[in-house]
Amino acid sequence: MNNANLLTQLQQLCEILQPFQFGVGGSSLLWQLGLETAPNDIDIVCSEQDFAQITEVLSARFLPQPIPAHPAYVSAHFNRFSRDGWPDIDVMAGIAVKLGGNVTRWQFHTHRCHWQNGVCWMPPADWLQLYQLFNRPERVAQLRQYLVQLRLSSLN
Repeated sequence: MNNANLLTQLQQLCEILQPFQFGVGGSSLLWQLGLETAPNDIDIVCSEQDFAQITEVLSARFLPQPIPAHPAYVSAHFNRFSRDGWPDIDVMAGIAVKLGGNVTRWQFHTHRCHWQNGVCWMPPADWLQLYQLFNRPERVAQLRQYLVQLRLSSLN
């Protein structure tokens, strides 16, 4: 997938989701930050209140996909959509992960998201927390390094 095409797809997606509380994260966010060259999907995190409406809007334009059960991911809401020529779109709300016998919940804060070039991006610090929760050490290392460099450049 070429980068101009991905940006156009993200812009189109954000335009139809604009009335809702959501943000784009995951590998698409890493791509936007220059940390990923080829995102495997589009991750959308949204408020639990808007999940059903977002699912309805996306179901009219994309094909809902079956979701295999995962022993550790126990989020309240999760859907995947696909369409020819697009990466898969994962929509999640009420994110929770089971670690041992405990369930850890993560709270989405829409006010932390920001619009840039027609895309509503989640903050990198939120995805650092999510990748830690999802036990994705490579992604955690990428984002930690990015955030340290960002902090250092803001001091100069």
